Amino acid sequence: MPTWPLQSGCDAFYGNPRGKNGHASDKWKAANLVAVKPPFKMRYAGQPVTTLTIHRKCAESLSRVLAAIWLASGKSQATIDAWGVSTFGGTFVFRLKRNSNTLSMHAYGVAIDLDPGNKPMGQSKRRFVKEVVKAFADEGWVNLPNDPMHFQAARLS
Repeated sequence: MPTWPLQSGCDAFYGNPRGKNGHASDKWKAANLVAVKPPFKMRYAGQPVTTLTIHRKCAESLSRVLAAIWLASGKSQATIDAWGVSTFGGTFVFRLKRNSNTLSMHAYGVAIDLDPGNKPMGQSKRRFVKEVVKAFADEGWVNLPNDPMHFQAARLS
């Protein structure tokens, strides 16, 4: 299992994504972001999603997570849909954490949101099924206690 950095160590581990004028650095994006193809169908706002943009250091790990979820579902798209894993909420987005001056883990490309409509931030009791949580946990990804849609390849600091 990979050992991900603390959130406070993301610049050192993943590189500094900050560019000019409040945007991500194009040079950093070109050097660090890659596409991961999910093994099952995913949608964002009803539109098909064929690749997920993620940091290269956690791309293989995310691929293993998604493959493990696919296997745990019995390779059933209906089960994936029922679990909410096919509803994509985002990966790389250069932004700050809510109510903070620090970068979101999405800004590093090391976070994924799934099923945001049913598992929104602040709804701690709306957790994923154990198979999904286990697939992420087996790879060291953190699921935030008060943000059930969110998984990140960074430990809480």
